[in-house]
Amino acid sequence: MGKTVALLKPLNKTKLYEEIVDQLKNRIINKDIAPGEKLPAERTLAKMLNVNRSTVREALGKLESMDLVEIRHGEGVYVKDYLESGSLELVKELLFKNNALDMDVFKNLMDLREVLVPEMAYCAAKNRSAEDLKNLENIVSTANGKNMDDRDIRLHNIIARASGNVLYVVLLNAFTRQMHDYYELYFSDPENRAKTITFHKEIYQAIKNREPEKAKQIMKDILRSAGEKAVDMLT
Repeated sequence: MGKTVALLKPLNKTKLYEEIVDQLKNRIINKDIAPGEKLPAERTLAKMLNVNRSTVREALGKLESMDLVEIRHGEGVYVKDYLESGSLELVKELLFKNNALDMDVFKNLMDLREVLVPEMAYCAAKNRSAEDLKNLENIVSTANGKNMDDRDIRLHNIIARASGNVLYVVLLNAFTRQMHDYYELYFSDPENRAKTITFHKEIYQAIKNREPEKAKQIMKDILRSAGEKAVDMLT
């Protein structure tokens, strides 16, 4: 508990509970506060941080919802090992540690996307409906006044829905949220925009013709290329 006290500092933001969450979250993810360690009592934390107990309680509830701590009523609050309990909600926290992009985690995200999303395309080519195909054709054949990043996000969303597996849609949404800022940077390059237009046409044809293996390979190729370009642009 002494280490925890030394690492925390007074707060001054309007939404004080959010800063409490940020401070403790970063300490837990960085393993400055070890799994299994008991946090100071609610009253003690409130005094340390110069806030009221309801603010501390709100912050601890948020940390519990993120599976970073366990609140044991009558016993106290204990830090959990996020590698055992962490969920999709933690992706952003791991990706941006201490407000800086962690390139190792970013590469992990690219690797995971390269495994899952081609399978999504494979399933879409097998299971797509006539309506799915019409929606894809609409994205591929016209700009619809949308930027390339919006069109690409929409195309992937349609493919995820066409897969018939709702978890692909949820996982893709998680990827998209974390990659949002990168999309704008990636599509600022004319070469990347041109490559994406070609990709859209090819993946559409593979899904239209119900060619799962081809759709999978097309998706894998574009993700590998985009992932390599992403790392180059961000390092």
